[in-house]
Amino acid sequence: MSIRTNEDLDPNEGPSFTEFAVLASLFAGILLLIPVGVFTFSWPVWLLGLLLFIDLGLLFLVSMTAVFLLRVFFADRRRGRGRSIGVARAPMVITSAQAHSAEAGTAAPSGSKENEHETERAPDRGDGA
Repeated sequence: MSIRTNEDLDPNEGPSFTEFAVLASLFAGILLLIPVGVFTFSWPVWLLGLLLFIDLGLLFLVSMTAVFLLRVFFADRRRGRGRSIGVARAPMVITSAQAHSAEAGTAAPSGSKENEHETERAPDRGDGA
């Protein structure tokens, strides 16, 4: 499997839902078998430890399969929303003139001389004066 960044996922390349279901049921079966082996059958500790390590490996495979299937599912849902790649709209810039007019309760038109005068400032000299 190749490492891809910012590309569409191919659902045919990864594991299927059937493989996920088989791995998850095998994981759950072994997980339930461990306490039964301890309390009912009195299995040796080495066998229970082996089952535990097999179960940890299955847990890793189940989680990786689940992550892949969720990424495929939500990538398909995202495609249907009609949003294009990139910024949806231009970022909004709030200046002190807009904030001042919002506090006063009146919004001055954006092209008025009042806004132009308040937004122009002398450059900062950086010396604190």
